Amino acid sequence: MPSCWRHNHLLLILSFLLCLSAPLLAEERPTPVAYHLIVTIDPTSGSLAVRGKIEAPLQGPLTGEIQFALHETFAITQLSVNDRPARFSFEAAQPRPTNPATRNVVLSLPADVRQGKIHIDLEYEGRLNNLPEFGTFPDQKQALDDQINPRLVELANYSSWYPQFFVMKYPITIERQVSLPQGWIAICSGKKLEDEIKGGRAMTRWYSPNDTDILIAASPNYKQKSTRLPDAAIEIYYTQMPEEFIDKEMGQIAKVMKLFTDYLGQISIPAGTIKHVYSSKRKGQGRAGIARPGMIVTSEGLTLESLKKDPHFSFFQDIAHEITHFWWNFGAEQGDWINEAFAEYFSAVAVEKILSEQEFESVLEKYRREVRELPASAPSLSTVPFNGSGFVIRYYKGIADAQSPEAYFG
Repeated sequence: MPSCWRHNHLLLILSFLLCLSAPLLAEERPTPVAYHLIVTIDPTSGSLAVRGKIEAPLQGPLTGEIQFALHETFAITQLSVNDRPARFSFEAAQPRPTNPATRNVVLSLPADVRQGKIHIDLEYEGRLNNLPEFGTFPDQKQALDDQINPRLVELANYSSWYPQFFVMKYPITIERQVSLPQGWIAICSGKKLEDEIKGGRAMTRWYSPNDTDILIAASPNYKQKSTRLPDAAIEIYYTQMPEEFIDKEMGQIAKVMKLFTDYLGQISIPAGTIKHVYSSKRKGQGRAGIARPGMIVTSEGLTLESLKKDPHFSFFQDIAHEITHFWWNFGAEQGDWINEAFAEYFSAVAVEKILSEQEFESVLEKYRREVRELPASAPSLSTVPFNGSGFVIRYYKGIADAQSPEAYFG
């Protein structure tokens, strides 16, 4: 099948699916929630303390209270709404694979607050619940990559280390100050505004105007390599990765960025910088980890394991997939298939255009094999669960089906 016909056919299918989801995408985005956080982290004790101000536009009439998720072990020491002390209580939350250690905070609003913007001031502190990383044990029921210890800090929305509101939607605007012991290097999503040593601690300040998470990675041992492209910079942080692997990846990211810019147009990322952080986890989420606007976090331990098994191991397609999220990252919850199916498709295009047609065919065969193994009772794309068993359907099925024109035209 000619390559150009195959891509045009697949784009037609994906464009049709995108049109079906137009109501989801056309929904007017609300004014973003604005977080102003001062985060003090003590890796030795594994604790953090946060002082925060949150400006939250409330959607529609309220019932007198709102809820937000926060890590189950954290103690709130101060909480006010519109400069008035507010009553709150805790409510147990059902553990989920993506949020295994969360409880709900039920916040009572002052009597005259029923709509519009509210200002929340709060202080809280504590240690993360000590759950093992993803992939630590076979058939693991609960896992959490977020952690604070003398080797590393990794914080994202999985631990609910910051308040996550149920009545508000993304994107969010973030200004955060991160305080760590001197000698530690912090990498956050967004643009670095300040970097100084103050009172024997390393202080950095970051701003992210259009984000989906408040992501912090830190280590006392980061090495850095960087380069500048015509329209962006690339920074890679690592502690143990072989230098030749990092050099090769730097070149691959540059080629992927040029290809996607040609195909999809210019992308706006914070500070015009792509940051790839190899977090010194031993296990953790597979593939290339997680992507947020302008930033990717990957398990260094898993990558080193893969290199031991295969010295020619490459994250090429996985990193390309995560980079594509800098363009495709606007579907939420059930609409997450938009992010993942399009990111997976363009990562396969990168394999063909940058690596080889042979490797591209191998990728397609993997998709077909995974889809063939789906049970006859597998749900449709519109009903597949957002988490867990829906992976093959959200990521692969549309691509595998669209590669077989006989399925559509006989």
